[in-house]
Amino acid sequence: MQRKYTILSILLVVLALGLVILPKKTNKTETDPKVLLSALAEKSRFLTTDLVSKRIIENDPTLLLIDLRPADQFKAFALPGAINIQPESILSDSNSELLKQLGKDIVLYANSDLASEKAWLLCARYVNYSRLYIMKGGLNEWYNTIVMGTDVAATASSAEFDLVNFRKAARQYFTGAGQTTEKTATEKTPVKITVVRKAPKSSSGGGC
Repeated sequence: MQRKYTILSILLVVLALGLVILPKKTNKTETDPKVLLSALAEKSRFLTTDLVSKRIIENDPTLLLIDLRPADQFKAFALPGAINIQPESILSDSNSELLKQLGKDIVLYANSDLASEKAWLLCARYVNYSRLYIMKGGLNEWYNTIVMGTDVAATASSAEFDLVNFRKAARQYFTGAGQTTEKTATEKTPVKITVVRKAPKSSSGGGC
C-alpha cells in the first residue's frame, strides 16, 4: 500500500511539473505553479467517506459531487446527486463553468484515488483549490466504511461507538438495512450497490 502511494506521489509531482513547463493553451487564469505544488502536500484536500455521506444525507446544498468513472459504471451506481464527468473533458468550457460555481464544495471521486488525484491536479490549475476536494479512497472506501461497516470492541471510546452508529444509520439510508453487495477494487469494475433513496421530507414551515 505504501508503495502504491509513493508511486502516486511521484506521478503527481511529474504531472505538476509538466503543468509548469507546458506552454499555455488557454486564456484561463491559472493557479501559481508553486502554490499548486504546495497544495499537493495538504491533507485537507481529502474528505472522508463519512463526512461526504453525512453531507449527502443532510442534503447539503453546498456539496457538488463529481463522479469521474466511465458512463456505464455511473449508470450502474452513483452517489445521490453526483454528476458524471469524464476526466479527459473535465476542463471543457461547460465543465469549467460548472466547477466555478460560487458557494460550492467540489468533491471528486472514482472507484479509488488515482483518477481523482489526476483530475484534482488538472482542475486546481484553474479552479480555486480551497474548495476542491477528493473523497478519500473513492467508492471502494465508501463501500467498506458505509455499506459494510465494522463493529467495535466493548472497550472502544464513545467517539468510536458514535462513528459506528452513524455508519449503520447511513447504510440504512443508502441501501436499506441488511442488503449485501459485491465489492470491487479496480477503476474498471463498477461498485454494484442497490440504492433505496428516501423521499424528501415535507416541510411544515419556514427556515432552511
